[in-house]
Amino acid sequence: MADWSRLPYDIIHKVSTYITAIEDFLAFSAVCCSWRSVYLAKQWQLGPQIPMLMFSDYENSGFRSFISLCRNRVYSTELPEVRGRRCWGSSSGWIVTIGDDLQIHLLNPFTRVSICLPSKSSLQIQFSEILDWHDIIQKVFVFRNPFNSGVNEEGLLVLIIYSPLNQLAFCRPGYSSWKNIRDTNDAGFIDAACLGDRIYAIRDLGSLIAIDIESLAVVNITGQHHPRHVSLSLLPRWDWERLFLVESSGELWIVLQRHKSINSIEFLIYSFDFVKKKWIRLSSLGNSAVFVDSSCSVVTGASEFLNCKSNCVYFVGTRNEERWQNREIHVGLGVYSLEKGVSEPLCFGTDAPRCYSFPLWVTPTMS
Repeated sequence: MADWSRLPYDIIHKVSTYITAIEDFLAFSAVCCSWRSVYLAKQWQLGPQIPMLMFSDYENSGFRSFISLCRNRVYSTELPEVRGRRCWGSSSGWIVTIGDDLQIHLLNPFTRVSICLPSKSSLQIQFSEILDWHDIIQKVFVFRNPFNSGVNEEGLLVLIIYSPLNQLAFCRPGYSSWKNIRDTNDAGFIDAACLGDRIYAIRDLGSLIAIDIESLAVVNITGQHHPRHVSLSLLPRWDWERLFLVESSGELWIVLQRHKSINSIEFLIYSFDFVKKKWIRLSSLGNSAVFVDSSCSVVTGASEFLNCKSNCVYFVGTRNEERWQNREIHVGLGVYSLEKGVSEPLCFGTDAPRCYSFPLWVTPTMS
């Protein structure tokens, strides 16, 4: 039998260049010490990855399961850093956690790197006396190297929508407090995305704004109108309509999810024309697929990956199912075809996952 550990480093590194999925690279690192040295050197060029679905099978567990569409398998790993904590995913591969200690952390679930963020105490929260700790943060966004900034070695910026009023705040690793974004408009915020060197957000009433990090204020984009099919009086309070903002290859998209009936759901996709200041409905996503949940949204190329369908939207449940703490959740996982205009369940095994932590998409990364 061949002794794989005796292969020269250059050959082992060459083998690693043929690996396309992060789960295969993690398996590669477990072959032996010499193979793991290539892994630890982080010389592997991680190509585009499709998100994995992270969830927990057991209450207050330190274990998390990851569903891989690429391999159609479920992987389980111990992550004591998330035990008893609520988690949010991101398109950059990091998750954000908060616990009843009110401490907030960044965590890469694949490398186990953890970074402390400012605690809840620096947030300007109204009605905090009636707010449970797991409801402080509504949504989280982790942007990598926005504005080409070299402020810290991670090059990350964390933006959150928080409190019952859906306010905005941001920080970077190393900050001592959250920086609140001022907005004279009374409407709260629904979602945000980073496009190039600017961060954009959608207000409750469907209007698009830009966020000026330097002045800690919002900039209205004049002349723009909300997508025609968005019912402004319904957003975001009703569970049959949800709005997501996502960046796709230099474009800014809105993903509108609507329930036409109890058992029927549809998705409409719009791209923002910055010249005409209008949203244009897309009839097709081409070879792309969109992944959405109550935590984050991401667009990825689908044709390169096995078991990932192009021109489709992969979605997780609805907001009224987000009663994750101390109870079992039955979650609807689905994939919607824009071409056919229908959705079908996204199942693994004989049953859909029954979870104690609300499932979320996490895009794998090694950095």
